[in-house]
Amino acid sequence: MDIKYRQLAQSECERIKEIDASQFIKRAWREINGVRQLIEINWQDNDFPNGYETHLAAVKGTFDCGGLVIGAFDGTKLIGFCSVNSRIFGNRFKYVLLDQIFISNEYRRKGIGERLFFLAAEETRLWGVERFYICAGSAEETIAFYMSLGCEEAKEVYTMLYENDTRDIQLEYDLCSLKLPIIAQRLYITEFDMGMAEIVHLNSLDEDNRLFVPDEVFETVDIARETISWLISCYAKKDAPLVYPILLNDGQNIGYVQAVPIPDGWEIGYHVAKSATGNGYATEAVCAFLNPIMNKLGIKHIYGICRADNTASRRVLEKCGFTLESDKTGSYHREQHRVCRYKFMK
Repeated sequence: MDIKYRQLAQSECERIKEIDASQFIKRAWREINGVRQLIEINWQDNDFPNGYETHLAAVKGTFDCGGLVIGAFDGTKLIGFCSVNSRIFGNRFKYVLLDQIFISNEYRRKGIGERLFFLAAEETRLWGVERFYICAGSAEETIAFYMSLGCEEAKEVYTMLYENDTRDIQLEYDLCSLKLPIIAQRLYITEFDMGMAEIVHLNSLDEDNRLFVPDEVFETVDIARETISWLISCYAKKDAPLVYPILLNDGQNIGYVQAVPIPDGWEIGYHVAKSATGNGYATEAVCAFLNPIMNKLGIKHIYGICRADNTASRRVLEKCGFTLESDKTGSYHREQHRVCRYKFMK
């Protein structure tokens, strides 16, 4: 199944009718005597809750306010969408409302909702806001879905939204922390685990790695294992390399992307195994990684540094919006080379 994702145009609002929004709700959360608990309701919704017209109006409203609507397509058919309104509210945090997310019945539990959610999060971060606010339907599966993505109970309850349906559960999602996995179109970025040692060892052995970053060649599985153990320990540190494996959607590990502290800031790095090069994966991974890692580190710029003769690496940086700051001879991995220094600004 080859699902494509893109932003919808305002003229496509009525296409949400292509989605089978029906849902059987066996159990839902209800507050009974001041305690929230699951109860059986055995309710069948055959259409969008409160009707198609209600949700069509909401999508049109999202466009009218300059918001975001991302669709998922199987071929030409719309099979899911996620909408985020642009109005910022809140006292403690800058919230925007994640207004709707629907996946067609037969396409649920295939990761499509998760992909839409994280694509919307990546776009919304660019607005300078801090959190999604979500009025989540009380169905057991709905709440489990949001919780699995890292959502939590809202720190602020926005009264007007709460009163629209007091049975909804008010949730939020922190856009300013590094939430993993980072989802891109064809790949995702996650944390290392010790089971990746062999593939990390194999990925590191290609000739480009030996030429351009010899310090990142792991000659044995044991060396790779020791390195992964150390990298995992760095996730809890503030001034240590933050390195994350890149996996294709089928789970194949093809390399890594990283942020490394340098004397005047942070440097981004990346490597895609020779067997997977030429497909644009490095560019896709770096573009997906930039904003989340910069938000986590609280930085407004990050550097990309490579040898001048590493044309593939330079193309990745340029495609991802880095600008060349300098091109001169200097020390690189303890040798003298012509070195290009790029900078990316948020």
